[in-house]
Amino acid sequence: MSLPRLLHLLPILPLALAAAPKRPLAMAYYYTWYGTPWGKAGSFQKWSDPKKAGPLAPKGTDANIIALPPAIRQTRSGAYPLVGLYDSMNPDVVRWHIRLAKAAGLDAFLVDWWAEAGWQTPKHWTRDVFRDVVLPIAEEEDFKIVLFDETPQFVDNFAQVKRWTREALTRYGKSPAYLKIDGKPVWAVYQLWEGKLTPDQGRELIRETEAAVGPVYWIFDKMRARGKAKGGIELFCPEEWLKIKEIDCISGYAMFSTWRVDEYAKLKPLYARFSQSVHAAGKQIMLPVHPGHDNRLINDKPYHIERRNGETYRGFWRAAVEGGSDFIGITSFNEWPETTVIEPALTWPDPYFYLRLTAEFQGTSFTPPALPPLASLDPLMAAFLKDRRAAAPKTK
Repeated sequence: MSLPRLLHLLPILPLALAAAPKRPLAMAYYYTWYGTPWGKAGSFQKWSDPKKAGPLAPKGTDANIIALPPAIRQTRSGAYPLVGLYDSMNPDVVRWHIRLAKAAGLDAFLVDWWAEAGWQTPKHWTRDVFRDVVLPIAEEEDFKIVLFDETPQFVDNFAQVKRWTREALTRYGKSPAYLKIDGKPVWAVYQLWEGKLTPDQGRELIRETEAAVGPVYWIFDKMRARGKAKGGIELFCPEEWLKIKEIDCISGYAMFSTWRVDEYAKLKPLYARFSQSVHAAGKQIMLPVHPGHDNRLINDKPYHIERRNGETYRGFWRAAVEGGSDFIGITSFNEWPETTVIEPALTWPDPYFYLRLTAEFQGTSFTPPALPPLASLDPLMAAFLKDRRAAAPKTK
């Protein structure tokens, strides 16, 4: 192209760039509750099913499920991790997870947060994993993280919940790895069902936290569903929560727990109308995106969303983007008991399939980072992977 022709085009370039749609920020829910006997937990946590014994291949009927090798352990999942069962305190695995997320173009992890809630084994486990492993590695890897607070849903002592929120934001909110929006540290509150946290308590939580730490960007999980008089359903946020002006963003953790819809054609109008109602209230929105769901090994009343060779994931993502979502909330990176994972799985012909799809959605190419050192993994899986490497054809 001649220089005069190029100069003639320059004035319209800013207009063309301005017309391009803004890509939603993409975050995946990241779970830190796993433990193994060979790791710092000293026992299996969130992996084993005491009602069953011995290796168990998943019961999934998805077309992309493959047979598992014999060298696996009992799990409570419809898929099996590529690196075997792992301990969340393992820095090699956490670093690999973060590098996977970056390679797939993810913007942040929403890290499960239970503070000092007493149910954890070992005691204070998820708090210690975040403090000692996830946060420092995120800082080293230049990756963003957000705490996703589950305590308001499950902890009865509201004074404790407020204290834990203040302490966490005071301690971690200034980290360069902690996600800020509009210069404010982000705090995401899980409230899948109405219950422990009332709107007045929500206001109190916000008021007392900001009095202690300054402005916070608040995300509240308040996506609900109800049937319509003439049939069908609608998604909505309860009006009393929409009226809380300090809430910046309304999110939804799961369609499978709100209303069981998982096909693009049905999702798109639901998501679009919900986004419009939230935006009309002056708030942003984070819609849930699922690759699939399979809780048949952990639930007496199971529910299964077929992955459909990636079409379920594509449909959710497309519906969220076309529906005007400001943020994408991927459920999940590694929630193995419900099998909503995009973490690499030995169960799939291409273990990295869902991360490749994520990268495609994000407009980037995916190159898998190196696996964690085998010496730091499940001894059974380390031996299997070592043998598989030895058997692989040598490249010239």
